[in-house]
Amino acid sequence: MGRYGDALEWLDSQADQMADLLKVWGNLNTGTFNPVGLEEFAKILSKTLSELADEVQIVRASPYEQIDGLGKLVPVHLGPNVVAAKRASASKRVLLAIHMDTVYGLESSFQKVERIDAATLRGPGVADAKGGLVVLLFALKAFERFVEANNQQSVGWDIIVNSDEEIGSPGSADLFAAAAKRVQLGMLFEPSLPHGGLISTRKGSGNFAIIVRGVPAHAGRDFHLGRNAIVASARVAVELNALNGRWPDLTLNVARIDGGGANNVVPDLGVVRFNIRYARQQHEAEIREAIDRIMTEISREIGVQMTLDGEFRAPPKLMTPELERMLKRIHTCGKNLGLELNWTSSGGVCDGNRLAAYGVPNVDTLGVRGGNIHSSEEFVLLESLVERAKLSALFLMKLADGEYDSPDSKADSSR
Repeated sequence: MGRYGDALEWLDSQADQMADLLKVWGNLNTGTFNPVGLEEFAKILSKTLSELADEVQIVRASPYEQIDGLGKLVPVHLGPNVVAAKRASASKRVLLAIHMDTVYGLESSFQKVERIDAATLRGPGVADAKGGLVVLLFALKAFERFVEANNQQSVGWDIIVNSDEEIGSPGSADLFAAAAKRVQLGMLFEPSLPHGGLISTRKGSGNFAIIVRGVPAHAGRDFHLGRNAIVASARVAVELNALNGRWPDLTLNVARIDGGGANNVVPDLGVVRFNIRYARQQHEAEIREAIDRIMTEISREIGVQMTLDGEFRAPPKLMTPELERMLKRIHTCGKNLGLELNWTSSGGVCDGNRLAAYGVPNVDTLGVRGGNIHSSEEFVLLESLVERAKLSALFLMKLADGEYDSPDSKADSSR
């Protein structure tokens, strides 16, 4: 492929090294709530990135609290994040990002990477998203070979590898906000669709908990004096579920109810946890009003008190002219490599939502092909490691050569 051929051919030679690195990284537990494992991985990653970047930092997570099973707001210790930068003064700057955390904690039975066959690895996070992290790393290695060979200095890059994406990035959101003021484009390495396709638009998401406080009483002698928080919680769950479909493409998943106690005590505590996915940001206020109405009516009827905790952390990612243009350019790069990369919308949420909310167009499924993510059958197709690294490297090389103009910097008050 002309001046890009050497860098792309070098990636072909790296297939075994990429697979070996993924096995090593996959065998390190980096569950979101395993700060010790995340700390260890952050040190390993920062050392690896220091071979490429001008600057690498391990950044502590912002403070985060969540509601526990007793309805109390308690601090949660999150792992650190890794940020890096190269050619900070370049006229074009791109953010490359992906998360190091997985959904598999220390208590999970799914801890080790196995080779299923010559083409497939199974293991925790091999697709979501340590495979994407390997792709990011080798794509940049190939790109920097191109930069050195051609003295092409026009593109600089930032990296964010965060430790809390699986819970909505509460401790790393400020890193994306800061990066959005410096960069014009975003490349995120969440796993692609199984056939290699890209995700274009995404629903928004919010996680919430309703804390229900009733009045305890002896279930036999003083039953009439009690105010049952579990009954109220169940009523809340049913009413929340009835909101499904009230707004276009809205889904509300009641995920869990905590609370209760001995059979002979009227329970005085319930915690209803739920997730909302929605298509339009303007629906947020209406959804909150509906939830408030449910809480008010049931509280009055049963005689309990309710409070709501949570927020909409990831606004919907909508199609824009800038996003469409970027998708088409990635599609063209795919064609150059013999890939047919179509795109579709998704109800899933990632840091691409957050970056788009700051006005930065981004393609967020540049990671590996695989499947069964968030399950003990998660797998990656090994050929996609080189395939996807070539895709991102080629896009960056064309961007550096001026084939693709990046949007003007938007680091202004409109953010």
